Amino acid sequence: MAQQLHGNAAAVLDDADGPVARPPENFTADAPDVDGHERLAHAVSLVGSRLGNLSVNIADTSGTVGDVARDLAAEAEAFHELTGSLRQIADTSADAASVAREAVGSAASVRDGLSDTATSIENAMSVAIRDIQDMARSSNEVSGEFDAVVGQLSEVYGFSESIKDIATETQMLAINAGIMAAHAGDAGRGFAVVAESVRQLAGQTERVSRDIITRLEKLSASVEVLQKQNRSNSEKAAAAVERSGTIDADLRKFHVFGENVATMTNEISGISEPVERANRICVDVLDKVTVLDSMAQENAAKLANTSEKFDHLVSFSEDMVLLVEESGIETEDTPVIRACIAAAQETARLFEQAVDSGGISMPALFDERYRPVAGTDPQQVLTAFTEFTDRVMPPIQEAFLDVDPRVVFCAAVDRNGYLPTHNHKYSRPQSDDQVWNAANCRNRRIFDDRTGLAAGRNTKSFLLQTYRRDMGGGQYQLMKDLSSPVFVKGRHWGGLRVGFSTKQKR
Repeated sequence: MAQQLHGNAAAVLDDADGPVARPPENFTADAPDVDGHERLAHAVSLVGSRLGNLSVNIADTSGTVGDVARDLAAEAEAFHELTGSLRQIADTSADAASVAREAVGSAASVRDGLSDTATSIENAMSVAIRDIQDMARSSNEVSGEFDAVVGQLSEVYGFSESIKDIATETQMLAINAGIMAAHAGDAGRGFAVVAESVRQLAGQTERVSRDIITRLEKLSASVEVLQKQNRSNSEKAAAAVERSGTIDADLRKFHVFGENVATMTNEISGISEPVERANRICVDVLDKVTVLDSMAQENAAKLANTSEKFDHLVSFSEDMVLLVEESGIETEDTPVIRACIAAAQETARLFEQAVDSGGISMPALFDERYRPVAGTDPQQVLTAFTEFTDRVMPPIQEAFLDVDPRVVFCAAVDRNGYLPTHNHKYSRPQSDDQVWNAANCRNRRIFDDRTGLAAGRNTKSFLLQTYRRDMGGGQYQLMKDLSSPVFVKGRHWGGLRVGFSTKQKR
């Protein structure tokens, strides 16, 4: 059994990457000065060392897989958003195609309606112009007739005046005849009767003549009014004829507008075809992108599942390393582990002394009301115990940097991963450079990633993890994370966290 274990250990060493602890040159299964227990212990030590390297490699791979998983998830999400955007574009394109079709139909309807309307208006206006022209000619003819009537009325008026004069002369003659009949006595009595009749006829003629003249005067006045009205109508008709020329010109413009609408309709028809073609292309691209989107979502889910499995594998490798360390067999990390446990116990003792002396209260020591520090990036926060840890933790934390050359930092964290006080070299004042701040201003920050929370919430004697330390700007530092719990008055406060390099000591 011992020979088989030793042989396996040697094989592991032959496949190891980088320097690892190796057995002495005279260490063989048949060495008479090494018993089976020592060989087994040494083999377990070698296996532990190899497990440590394996854990580091797994953590590194897990971090890389996690990065890829996050990137792929982000890309899948972006791809999904792209699909949604493309779907909206396709819908918009379909709407545009529909609108283009409707526009073509509407334009065609407008074109046809405009053409029909133009034809109807042209016909109606042509008839109206002809009517206006006929009215103008008729008005001129009527004016001529009125002029002739006025002339004839003047002649009739002249005749009436002549009749009036004749009636006056006849009346005078009848008077003279009556006088002569009176002088003649009985002999002129018959002549007197004739004279009286002539006198009466003259009187009637005179009355008729006066009546005719009166009527002629009224008729002349009416004709004159009609003449004036007719002249006004004639002027309006002439103006209408003149305006009809302008209307005809406008109609020609309207006809040109109709031709432009017809041209526009043809152009819209020309646009509709590319829009329809673009819509078909969008639909085709959308179908393909939808398939790719589904594949991206599936791949992201698979990689996320793989990342989760790697996390389990990291936890398993850490448990194996913990078993080796707890077996009592010395490894290269054992001195650091013992120092971490001792420093955590010293931290707990200082905290309890401060509580007992009134230096800080239990509620203040366990305060979880994290108050953001304005203008910090990455975000820094304060609690009721930040100033307290700034006073008591530096001596413990700075001294731990000399425990082992591989140690990079030492800091106390509460159960939520809040790190109030860091080593001096990581507690610089923040600048305007966010990347520099992430690497050099690590105090007063909450590290609630898997490793940070596990370190703060671990209640075992110690927890040894492997992780990639985020230094900002996409830079990571592969490290081992060692933590030991801090209990104050029996209450779990957090832990003392130590980060050290994964490189083996020479």
